[in-house]
Amino acid sequence: MMDLQPTEEHLAVAELTRAIGLDVLAPAARTAEEERAVPDDVWRTLVDTGLTMPLSEELGGGGIPDTVTQMIAIENLAYGDPGLTMAALWGGAPALLLSRHGSPEQTAGLARLSEDPKARGAVALYEGYGRGPEDFTTTISTAPDGTVRVKGRKVAVAFAETADPLIVVGRDADTGALRASLVPVSAAGVSVRGTTPGLALDAAALATVSFDVTLAAAAAIDGEELAGTVHRLRLALAAAQVGTATRAVEYASAYATERVAFGKPIAGFQGVSFPLAEALMRIYEVRAEVFEAAVLVDAERYTEAAPAVTRAVNYASEVAAEATRTAVQTLGGHGFIDEHPVEQWYRSAAALSAIDFDPLRSAFTPAL
Repeated sequence: MMDLQPTEEHLAVAELTRAIGLDVLAPAARTAEEERAVPDDVWRTLVDTGLTMPLSEELGGGGIPDTVTQMIAIENLAYGDPGLTMAALWGGAPALLLSRHGSPEQTAGLARLSEDPKARGAVALYEGYGRGPEDFTTTISTAPDGTVRVKGRKVAVAFAETADPLIVVGRDADTGALRASLVPVSAAGVSVRGTTPGLALDAAALATVSFDVTLAAAAAIDGEELAGTVHRLRLALAAAQVGTATRAVEYASAYATERVAFGKPIAGFQGVSFPLAEALMRIYEVRAEVFEAAVLVDAERYTEAAPAVTRAVNYASEVAAEATRTAVQTLGGHGFIDEHPVEQWYRSAAALSAIDFDPLRSAFTPAL
């Protein structure tokens, strides 16, 4: 039987990151979105936790936390603001991947990501339509002369125009095995499109990137454990959705207890209170699914973890979209103006849902 009870360490991480989310991220969220950048002081605070940019001790970092701990951190940071949380996570993802799988040559200078608040990395992971690692269409193949060819298309690549390092995840063209490769943004055959402001998440400057590039053999990143890191990166999106949904529902619930209509708080009307209660129950459910998937990843049970991660991402995306919409509706007309942050959480949840979601695997879609 799987034990999903948080430890004292987990509770301490949750308390720390919840405080950072509320005290540091939430006040900076509007400015970060408008300027399409993460403020230096915010970036430094997040990096110093070692939870958005995990770097091994051998490379000068504080070590790599287990997946459960990192998911708890991401949920509680996103409780403050999901846009800044995911920007920091995506920008720090190369530190995690290379710490675990990179060669000494590939990890040389990696500490720069944690030392320079202007430095940004990226992992080109998502392909849309809820494609997990087993469904990636991006190929990474090795020619007889040892050169590596990367060919494919990735969506929602953070800091795509400036990322250094940029790591592309795909599958071996012949064996189907999961592979990754370092790809310079300036390399011939790399095309970046779509860095104009979007619906939300603008602090991460997301873009679509197409690849058809040939590189030296040293660019390739292989390893049997690569799947575990990819699962962790995907699951982080679900954890952020849980934090976003939780904050929106709690905010709307507080509003409903204070807003008076027809002589009593609107929370006293079933049409207001029932949707909020249902949203909260679903949040509890999806949080348990995220933790269960995280435990499977930590146990290196990757065959079970793969579908568990996909289920958690799909369900979290639906729950967050529904919960934040319910929050906006609870506030009525006030829910659509920027005097209240619920509209920002609603947009963020919708944008995150579009990144890694398969409607054919939806938890709410009837079986055909």
